[in-house]
Amino acid sequence: MKKLLIILTSGLFWLTAPMAKAMDCSQIKSIPSVEFSTSYGKLRYDKSKNNLEITNIAKQYGIKEKGLFAAGLATINVNFEVSVNTLGKIYCPKNICVVPTNINIYIGFSDPVIYLSKNLRPGSCKYNVVLRHEQTHQQINKNALEYFLPLFQEAIYKIIPTVSPINVEDSNAIDQATTQLTQIYNQKITPLIEVFKAELLSEQGKLDNLDNYQHEEEICKF
Repeated sequence: MKKLLIILTSGLFWLTAPMAKAMDCSQIKSIPSVEFSTSYGKLRYDKSKNNLEITNIAKQYGIKEKGLFAAGLATINVNFEVSVNTLGKIYCPKNICVVPTNINIYIGFSDPVIYLSKNLRPGSCKYNVVLRHEQTHQQINKNALEYFLPLFQEAIYKIIPTVSPINVEDSNAIDQATTQLTQIYNQKITPLIEVFKAELLSEQGKLDNLDNYQHEEEICKF
């Protein structure tokens, strides 16, 4: 959390401005600037595990690959983070409005991994089919994030005006108010992330279905 800047908006400090008018902080129309960032993460390959170990990892992610594709797995973590910068505007004793001025939002992926069973022979037909299947999963992840980022931004710009500055009575409480504002933004953005996760699973399900499994397994029978 960056060092907070205190702005004295009522002339001089309390002792020299005892007649300063109190301000209802919720009435301040503050539109903070917004900075978005993202990352797809750096894809890595793990060929050190057998089918059972890969299946156990899949269970941790709620993934159920079947047949040949239990020998491979694509995993990724969806991350988001919000940080808020604020100004403390002092109007009169015990009336400091903590106003958000800048919001940094990160939405992206971390630790994308493709697991390929050590029981697969590199270069074999089955190896290549599983590899291509898991690479497609990771491409779906990337495409989904690219599609949703503009939607995230549009939704977040609608959320921002719904969060009001917070009143505190002492400058020592500004950090706490900034933390509270950050938590409010987190609570409002979290449902967007959950929708994204659900849509991501839905898109992955289009690849992990019985018809596609059968089609891909047939490839190595010729």
